[in-house]
Amino acid sequence: MNPVKAIAFSLLLANNLIYSVVAFSETSPSIPPRSNDNNKKATSSPEQNKATGTIVLRDKDNGICRLIVPEPGTAITYSFVNPPTPPGCSGWNDKTRSIQLAELPSATTIFLGDSGDCGKYSKNTWISLKTIKKQTSTSIIETEYLTTFQKNQIIEPGLQMVDLQVNSSFRDELSCIRIQTSAVPPSP
Repeated sequence: MNPVKAIAFSLLLANNLIYSVVAFSETSPSIPPRSNDNNKKATSSPEQNKATGTIVLRDKDNGICRLIVPEPGTAITYSFVNPPTPPGCSGWNDKTRSIQLAELPSATTIFLGDSGDCGKYSKNTWISLKTIKKQTSTSIIETEYLTTFQKNQIIEPGLQMVDLQVNSSFRDELSCIRIQTSAVPPSP
C-alpha cells in the first residue's frame, strides 16, 4: 500500500475513533433537562434520574452537544431557543449538522424540529425517528441526509424513520428535540 494512503487512512480511522469515544463515554447523570412528563421535574439524584443513553449533536466544526435520554416511560424536550437551554449546549440553535445515538433503548421516539417548541406546524421541517432494537447506537448521521428517507424506512440497523415533513433544507436548522422513552413492561 502506498505510504501516503496508509497515513491518510490511519488519520481518518483515528478521527472516527476519537469521536466514537466521546459519544460512548459516560455522561454525568446530574444534567437537569426540562421534563414534560406530567410536569415532573428532572432531579440530580442518581436514583431518580436514570439516564438510559445519549444523543450527540455535532456542528460544522465538530463541536459537541450531549443530550441525556430520560428514564423509561418519560419524555424530555430540549429547546435551543426557549430557556433553559440544555447544559453545555448554549448557542446551539440552528447549528446542528449531524446526530449520533449512543446506547438508546428500544422504542425510543426522537422528534427533531426547526421550531423552538417542537411543534408539527405546516410550514416547518420536522423528523420523527424511532429505535427498534434493544440498544441502538448509530454512526454520525447528517441531519440533511435524514430528510432523504421515506416514512417507515430503516435508516441504519436499529433506527427507523417514523414520519417527516420537509419544507426546507434541514442543514443547521435544528431548534428542538423531544425524546420519549417507552415504559418498562410490568414484571409478571
